[in-house]
Amino acid sequence: MNTTTKTPSQLADDARQTAREAVETTRAYAQNAVNAAGEKVRDLQRDAEPAVEQLAARVQQAVQRGLDAASTTSARAQRRFEQAADVTGRYISDQPVRSVLLAAAAGAAITALIVLASRRSRDDY
Repeated sequence: MNTTTKTPSQLADDARQTAREAVETTRAYAQNAVNAAGEKVRDLQRDAEPAVEQLAARVQQAVQRGLDAASTTSARAQRRFEQAADVTGRYISDQPVRSVLLAAAAGAAITALIVLASRRSRDDY
């Protein structure tokens, strides 16, 4: 009798063992791939951090310069407004009659423009 012939049970056991080994090999390969990918992500993150920090610093500097410029412009506009108010106040106190006549003329001109605009809008309908 031939002792090298395997029974169906032994063949099934061999097949199960081969399947287990294939699963373990596949699992190890997948784990190695995941580990390599994770390491690559960590490397990319380490490489990108300085660039991100530098970009954030530049943005912060640009924002600060913008705020400083806005503050300077606001202060300059405030000074000019105060100067114009002073000049206007002096003009009114130096020439009160002329100031009242100018104000009345400006009011009349604005009223005429409003009346003209309202007539044109009614004519459009």
